[in-house]
Amino acid sequence: MLRLGVIMYQTSLSKGQELVAQRMVREFRAQNYDAFLITSPYHDGEAVVSEEEIAARGGFVHVFDERMGIPVIRVAGAPQTWPPRRIALRDFITTLGRIVDDLKLNVLIVHSTLWNGPEEVLKFVEWRRNLARDGFPQLTPIFCHMSHFQEASPERYEMAERTYREAWNETSLSQIVKGADLVLVVSPDEKQLMKEMGADEERCFLFPGGIDEMRGGEQGEEAEAFLAKHQIPPGTKLVTSLGSVEERKNTMAVVEVARRLAGRPDVRFVIAGMEQGEYGRRVREEAGKVPNVLMLGAISEEEKASLIRASWMNIIMSRSEALGITQLEFMSNGVPVVSSGAGGQQWVVRDRRDGVLLDGPDDVAGAARVISKLLDDGREQRKMGRSARRRAESYSMSRLVHSLSHRLERLTQERSDEESLRRGIPQEERVLEAMVSGQLRVVVTNRRLIVKKEEGGEAEPVSLPLVEIDQVTARTRYPWYVLVAGAAASAGLLAAVLVPSPLDRLIAQAAPSSLVSELVRSALPVAPIAASLALFFRFRRRGYSVHANRDLVFLPEEFLRLLKLVDRLTPRELFGEDA
Repeated sequence: MLRLGVIMYQTSLSKGQELVAQRMVREFRAQNYDAFLITSPYHDGEAVVSEEEIAARGGFVHVFDERMGIPVIRVAGAPQTWPPRRIALRDFITTLGRIVDDLKLNVLIVHSTLWNGPEEVLKFVEWRRNLARDGFPQLTPIFCHMSHFQEASPERYEMAERTYREAWNETSLSQIVKGADLVLVVSPDEKQLMKEMGADEERCFLFPGGIDEMRGGEQGEEAEAFLAKHQIPPGTKLVTSLGSVEERKNTMAVVEVARRLAGRPDVRFVIAGMEQGEYGRRVREEAGKVPNVLMLGAISEEEKASLIRASWMNIIMSRSEALGITQLEFMSNGVPVVSSGAGGQQWVVRDRRDGVLLDGPDDVAGAARVISKLLDDGREQRKMGRSARRRAESYSMSRLVHSLSHRLERLTQERSDEESLRRGIPQEERVLEAMVSGQLRVVVTNRRLIVKKEEGGEAEPVSLPLVEIDQVTARTRYPWYVLVAGAAASAGLLAAVLVPSPLDRLIAQAAPSSLVSELVRSALPVAPIAASLALFFRFRRRGYSVHANRDLVFLPEEFLRLLKLVDRLTPRELFGEDA
């Protein structure tokens, strides 16, 4: 049974990465798993729990947060001086150890980059792995990391932040993705970047953010209610920008797009989201000068859902996006997106199908042209909306968590099996590595290679002393019995069609013509051998034969990492060519 801790540097009701972490916890719990959000004392940059209360309760405060509808564990932490917008957790390894042991957490999922959470969790998990290796087994959770990666490009960041991001990626992130049991990526592009940093392909899991299914009234009714509430003329179409109002989101460009369409009475631009600092103040000031712009500021989840359903189009002019959860939310409600195409936006929004990708975040003129065209072409807008809805259906949080949970259950079972293997080794012998795959359980100690195969009952393990291992050769095993069975079946069918038989009469009755009958007679004997050939190559097993005196053990190729370890421990060169 999964028991998960999802770790994020703060909570929020508006910011994308924080929302993903919170929704992940909520959905795991909805699918009957125990899940908890582990975070700092901060919510949208404001402390909601005092350091004194955290210290008085032994290092963490565990509460059920009614606003988010999930259990939240808040630990000591404080805003970082650098980089901006991050919270650093204090004494987190010690505190995390207590939380893991108290709640019996067997999975940790850490979100985001440029803060100490991912680094601390990697060190904690690696510490537990080393304890288990040296004969002191403790609960070692599966470690997952979801970076919401954004490239450190000059177009998105000033030099100081860009170079810091490069340094963090090259040092911390590269180690984190190598050490993680699972790397959650939001797009195929991010997967490729993670692989370039050292992540194994089989450990990358596509998890495109995840959106909650929204429930409410009909879209037309929502639009009428929203227009009436904000005293907007009936029939006006809403083009909505939803998200924090900050420089990275480039919200000022939305105001400029609205300014270009100020002469159209049939459209109103709505900007909703928390206004950040001086930039947010300037956006509000400029928006006040444009008659067709409505700024709402921060809004509740209920207001957000109503606004999305009331919208005609979504616009995002962002300079940097890992993916764009908000865009998936609009798309799931049949609202097409006009996007700058930053980052993962190029993958989630298919150009001219689910919306339109502009020529970058400064393409204000292009955005105005596209919106004006779709305002005049309702048929095209509806077509894009239908396509967008179908696209977003695959990325609901419930579907993604359901798929992820199955992967995590396999990993936790393998981890449990590995720990059981380690416990079976004598204390005077040091376990260096253990691995489980299918029915095979393999352990490498400082003295032996131990291989155990589970086949219906308790089989005796094969124990190969390292000093007796002579060679490791690449080998491919073929299922010859499949080929023999296919050949026998083909021979039987060939005899049946050559000699008058009931089968011969059945073919004649079923075939609509003599030509078809002859074709069936010719093809039927070939079918079994053709199918068996396909299966013969499909189910071949590549791997390695381990030779030790008179013993011979075959291990599939997924155990190569352990065999390389054996090679390093043995004074002779083991790996040879096929015999």
